[in-house]
Amino acid sequence: MQSNTTENLPSAGAGPGSSAEQQDSGRLLTLDCLRGIAAFAVLWYHLTNGNTGFLPQGVLKSSGSYGWLGVEVFFVISGFILPYALQRAGYRPADYFRFVWKRILRLDPPYLACIAIVIALNFASTLAPGFRGPAFQFDLKQVLLHLGYLNALFNYDWLNVVFWTLAIEFQFYLLIALLFPLVSHPLLKVRVGACGGLASAAFLLPSGNLVFHHLFLFLLGIWAFQIRAGLLPSAPLQAAGWALLAVGTYFTLGPQPACAGVVTGLLIVHARLKARPLLFLGQISYSLYLLHVPIGGRVINLGSRFADGPVEKVAVLALAVAASLGAAFLFHRWVELPAQRWSAAVRYRDRTTTSPKD
Repeated sequence: MQSNTTENLPSAGAGPGSSAEQQDSGRLLTLDCLRGIAAFAVLWYHLTNGNTGFLPQGVLKSSGSYGWLGVEVFFVISGFILPYALQRAGYRPADYFRFVWKRILRLDPPYLACIAIVIALNFASTLAPGFRGPAFQFDLKQVLLHLGYLNALFNYDWLNVVFWTLAIEFQFYLLIALLFPLVSHPLLKVRVGACGGLASAAFLLPSGNLVFHHLFLFLLGIWAFQIRAGLLPSAPLQAAGWALLAVGTYFTLGPQPACAGVVTGLLIVHARLKARPLLFLGQISYSLYLLHVPIGGRVINLGSRFADGPVEKVAVLALAVAASLGAAFLFHRWVELPAQRWSAAVRYRDRTTTSPKD
């Protein structure tokens, strides 16, 4: 999902140690904490509910039944952090393709590495003694469609169940880079018109394979951005926006996404979270999100063959969590961090100098 930084944003005139810088630092720490919560929630959902034959009905299985809402949290965070990053970086429409290239460099190397890991593990699993699944098959078209996040549009399965959300995220990147001048426009009527148009698209284009179906979650993040950017100083207007977006999310996605989305947006605006375990999870959240199914899910599938009692099942679950976290930490260090550096090396055009005519 989203990176844990804002693409080397400039300080926008805020000097070191200034109140503005401290507020931005606190806000980004809050985002990292929220990412950590979201990533672990999705992990817990898949490990407790992904293998239907592993855990019996009960407290432990129920504890993860709503973990899928972590995806909604990620979408709201993206709705906030992308326009926030674009504003701080001085983005202009002329930077569109450079922005897209930065996102590709940031997200695709870990994504492609995960695809390779999934294929290798799928093959290795068929060689394991007692393997009960289908024979290994390599569908070149299925694999190549991943390069453009196109599998769902061509009715091909994703190699990793979480990849569908990356497709939605990438579509949002393409969209927000086009619409950023409107959602950040100094005139309120322009911003409201842009948000209204996006809201209408959520009803008119309801396919779950397209970003439009999920737009109200992203709009909650955009609303949070506008509030934090000082574009919505009126408290009644802020409240009216939250209420309308909550209703829109309810009717397009349901009550649980509406609750998760609004709470996330409000936390982005008002909360200051700083907990080391959550910050750690936030830093490795993208790697954890990519790897918890192929790594942790396999531990669950293997352990379910031998774990009969509750103690054994809890031990397998703990091992799956530990394996996922360990793999994510190493993956973050050796794959994701280099991708972050490659992305950060791509700069938008320098506008600090002006011509005499300016």
